[in-house]
Amino acid sequence: MSHLNNIHFIPHVHWDREWLRSTDASRIKLCYYFDRLIDMLENDPQMKCFTFDGQTAALEDYLAIKPFQKERIARLVKAQKLFIGPWYVQPDMIIPSGEALLRNLIIGSQYAKSLGHCMQVGWVPDAFGQNKVTPYLFKQIGMKGIFAWRGFDYDTLEDSLFLWKGNGDTVLPSVHFALGYGHYRGFPENYEDVKKDMENFLPKLKERYKDGEILFMLGSDYAFPRRHSSQMIEKLKNDQYPCQMTNPEEYLDTILKTAKQNNHELTVYEGEARSAALGRIHAGITSTRIDIKNAMRYYETLMAKVVEPMISITRSLGGYCDQELVNYFWKIIFKNQFHDSIYSSSPDSINHTVENRLLNLRHGLNELIWMNFRFLAEKVDLSELQDNEDILVLFNTLPYARQDYAFVSMIVKDKDFVLKRQDGTIVPYQLMNEIKETCHDIEYYNGMENFHDSGEVLEGTKFKIQLKIDTSFLPAMGYEILKVCFKEKTEKTLQGDVVITDCGAKNKYLSMNIEEDGTLTVTNQLTGETYHRLHTLVEKGDDGDEYNYSPCIDDKEIRINDTKPTVELIEASSIEAKYRLTFNVKVPEKVVNHHRSDEKVALCIVTDISLKANSQTIDFETTIDNHSCDHIVRVTFDDIYTSHQNCSQDQFGTIIRDNVITNQKGLDNGATEFVLPIYAMQRFVKLNHDKSIMAMISRGPLEYEVEDNQKICLTLLRSVGKFGKADLLIRPGRSSGYRMDTPSSQLLDKKITSEYSLFFGESHQMSMLVRNAEVLNTPVQSRYLNDISRQQNQNLAWRYENIDLDSRVELMAYKKAESGQASVIRILNNRNEDIENVILSIDADKKCYLATAQEEKQEELINKDGKICIKSMMSNTFITVIIE
Repeated sequence: MSHLNNIHFIPHVHWDREWLRSTDASRIKLCYYFDRLIDMLENDPQMKCFTFDGQTAALEDYLAIKPFQKERIARLVKAQKLFIGPWYVQPDMIIPSGEALLRNLIIGSQYAKSLGHCMQVGWVPDAFGQNKVTPYLFKQIGMKGIFAWRGFDYDTLEDSLFLWKGNGDTVLPSVHFALGYGHYRGFPENYEDVKKDMENFLPKLKERYKDGEILFMLGSDYAFPRRHSSQMIEKLKNDQYPCQMTNPEEYLDTILKTAKQNNHELTVYEGEARSAALGRIHAGITSTRIDIKNAMRYYETLMAKVVEPMISITRSLGGYCDQELVNYFWKIIFKNQFHDSIYSSSPDSINHTVENRLLNLRHGLNELIWMNFRFLAEKVDLSELQDNEDILVLFNTLPYARQDYAFVSMIVKDKDFVLKRQDGTIVPYQLMNEIKETCHDIEYYNGMENFHDSGEVLEGTKFKIQLKIDTSFLPAMGYEILKVCFKEKTEKTLQGDVVITDCGAKNKYLSMNIEEDGTLTVTNQLTGETYHRLHTLVEKGDDGDEYNYSPCIDDKEIRINDTKPTVELIEASSIEAKYRLTFNVKVPEKVVNHHRSDEKVALCIVTDISLKANSQTIDFETTIDNHSCDHIVRVTFDDIYTSHQNCSQDQFGTIIRDNVITNQKGLDNGATEFVLPIYAMQRFVKLNHDKSIMAMISRGPLEYEVEDNQKICLTLLRSVGKFGKADLLIRPGRSSGYRMDTPSSQLLDKKITSEYSLFFGESHQMSMLVRNAEVLNTPVQSRYLNDISRQQNQNLAWRYENIDLDSRVELMAYKKAESGQASVIRILNNRNEDIENVILSIDADKKCYLATAQEEKQEELINKDGKICIKSMMSNTFITVIIE
């Protein structure tokens, strides 16, 4: 036998909480799994360790059934025989927000620590491609290194050990699973077969581990640990194979030590990884079940930017809320962000489970919001209110003044009323022509509308009205209460700079005209430049499955705008011009044998286009009434400039990507799929040039592509009917999931609504673009309250400002500390330049500390008359501040 390098076996499992089966179906297997695993780790002295997939949610699933096993598990975790964490669930790395990914790690790692130990490496076995922020994210949470698979290839990584450079000055040692995370499920029963496996795998692995520390991944999806694993390793040792059972922490230490001894200069990798040379990354999952993805984007934003800041505001005034309660709903968010769950690459039963969690989030987050309004109703001094006066409470949960319009929905006893600030100043408003539909949950009525009043609307004794208010008077990160004074009238009206034109409108920044085909021509009045062919709707076939978009054979793109729309002006005032465009076309009914059918069915698309006063954005709300299968609908925007690259926002800043992927390994050379230049963004995308800005801002849809180096395409609907399909044009060979029908993913006979905007600015206004994206995604929260005490209560003020933040940075989170009664604010510099002397304004009597993401104090920040100065922030990084 020839000389062998050191062989390391990491026994592990990758546990999909829900993929082929629901969480509860998987939980049955999980109980048997952990029972066997505990027994092996306790009773086999040679079974040194086991790694449970870098997540903790499945452990909670098990202990919910068998809580009496917690002590045994804690002993194994503390003894570092069972390795868990740092994740709560294994998420997708690209779709969730930065704060959601970070909180997933914080909650998961703290749970692991509570049981005795959190694994000190980041573990990303099966996410469909790697995010460029990954090393920064894991470094912030205190990890020593990373293990990952999909997205990397042998051309970019000469060795499986490399350095991964992330945001700021982050560099983390990383290990690429050379043959995948599940390349060796477990030893055969027959030792001779084991030796054959060694001779088969070792030559392949030697090439990938230059320092001779060869890694075998002993496990795979749901793979039960083999009871004879430790015995086989001992037999290999006796046969002069230098091998051992190990864990990720120990292996990383060993391979780094050997590399240092060998003076091995490690390759530095920077950026995301989207190669499909070794494993599929499934471009297309970013728009499957876009209704679910739109809702998840809404709820993760609502939690971080509305719910927790509102709780923090009322806590600073004596309110109370357990972080455990908030984290319960974060965990629901995380469970939906589990990689297969958020991908919607699952059977229908799983997609329905995800939808049920959306309902839980809708009810729970509405109630968490409502309790802050209830707190003010009970604590604010309302003794000055007259019998004919109620209150309207408005919360601004952004840490700066706003320049937009708040939407208010009210059920009132009289249509004649005046809104006043406490000092009597009249606050003008604009009644909406059209009443937006609101849902009929009791939980919703407990919040946005008064439940007992809703029935009286039907009887005609009360009235449902909706209006808009200029928000510029609202405090930063705070609230203001207005009087609703009935039986009063005023001549004062809301004034703006919108002027209605022939089939268009203009304000001081923008002039838009709706052409006969429904596209927009827009002039940026700051630069004098005119853009054409904006908002072109296109439709084409999709022969793919829940994993991949794949084109049909001989398909032709249908330009929806070739059928002229009806155009209706539905809001016409100085603060807003809103036009409604309705397109009615016929499109092929379905795809059969890779071709679109000759049968045609109706497709109706309704788009509301709005220009508001003093705004640099044009806002769109598009509803697709879908009655056909196997197709995709996109909206496109033509820039007046070209670029070979695009610039989109990621979790902690921006990322530059090529519009065309030129360096991919082709299908003829063995690639697992042809990777299309379909990308995901967080909030916005623009072409990567230094000319005037035209950027697309999204409040939901996240999948985009740039065509012809000039046209930004946003996916609004993707309709497919198979979990997995074989022999796709862009993905030949086996199916990725089971070949079973998933009717829910066709979104058949459903109305799918998406909101997005176009921002126009000068080249230096990237900060303005970022702020516009934040404001558009974080609306003012308002509640009209008539069931109030009109008593002195506890003397709380009618107006309160909690914190104010430097205009060069953004808020990531404002929350209660994970333990104790302090507050935590997380601040993000998502600009592409370092900044100095960042000012945070708070109460003058508060103590502040720079802290780790895990909320461990590092150094005190001097509070000088209510001003905290943070000396410097690197580009695309965040800091965490504790406020006591």
